[in-house]
Amino acid sequence: MIELLSEEKITSPDYLRIKYDFYELWTKLFVNRSEIDRALFRRFGRLWPLGRLMSETVAFAKGMLPRTIIPWFIPQLAGIPLCADVILYSNQLWMPRCWEYPWAILNSAISPESRILDVGSGWGLFPLYLAQRSNHIDSVDTNELQMKVLAPVLADILQVRVNYLVGDALDLPAADNTYDYVYCISVLEHLEEEKENGVVINRHTSKLERAAIREFIRVIRPGGRIILTLDYADTHSSPRSFGFAYVKDLIAEFSGNLLKPLDNIDEIELTEAKERELRKLWAEYFPYDATRAPAAALGIILTKA
Repeated sequence: MIELLSEEKITSPDYLRIKYDFYELWTKLFVNRSEIDRALFRRFGRLWPLGRLMSETVAFAKGMLPRTIIPWFIPQLAGIPLCADVILYSNQLWMPRCWEYPWAILNSAISPESRILDVGSGWGLFPLYLAQRSNHIDSVDTNELQMKVLAPVLADILQVRVNYLVGDALDLPAADNTYDYVYCISVLEHLEEEKENGVVINRHTSKLERAAIREFIRVIRPGGRIILTLDYADTHSSPRSFGFAYVKDLIAEFSGNLLKPLDNIDEIELTEAKERELRKLWAEYFPYDATRAPAAALGIILTKA
């Protein structure tokens, strides 16, 4: 099964209901942000006031400094922001998430007994949402401080249970045929990303996303579902994203695992009409540079016979 972000879906009642469920989770974290700050203070001690000071500097600087400058004001230590404000900011429901999260949930049939693996969300909201519906949530990411120090604090605040694991999408810490669902939401485009002249790019030279997908197939049970979303765009304007030609080749490689084959792959090509729709969505849900083409989100569902 393959589906492209659309305005029709993002504004439908089912999508809006799940979107507001995520907003409710985010609001609970916001109300309890002092607990996040206390956990960071316990871990990082005297560095924490620096994080608070710099966060306030960012808040003051917004609207006064170019967006490309602001990230330099966000202090981190080994990939961990030093204050709760940055964590809350990163967890807001930017426009693609308003489609990706509901799309993933509505294409699942999660029960309390479902065994679920979420790959690459770090301190994100997605595994926290899943943990409200299943008693068996594993979340894996590469950063040990994120997974062992910060993410568990968010789970405790929301009173859900997530088993946070340190691991790599290319070598998952799980046996064959373990999970009913494997989710990987907007992660695969990051596997080979690098910076070139200050711009984040991804040439997909080693095709690591394919090695990751093969790992997902290994750990999913026969009949289970692998639910992926990708950043998808014209690669000239969004050089980290997957382009149509690359996705076409990717889908051909895993065609035997598609939950539902696509009759005509050209249906997902980014036409001028589709780009106009995307510009409208981005302008309404998330401010962006109108001179650049916004990225879409592409959803793919795979299974194992």
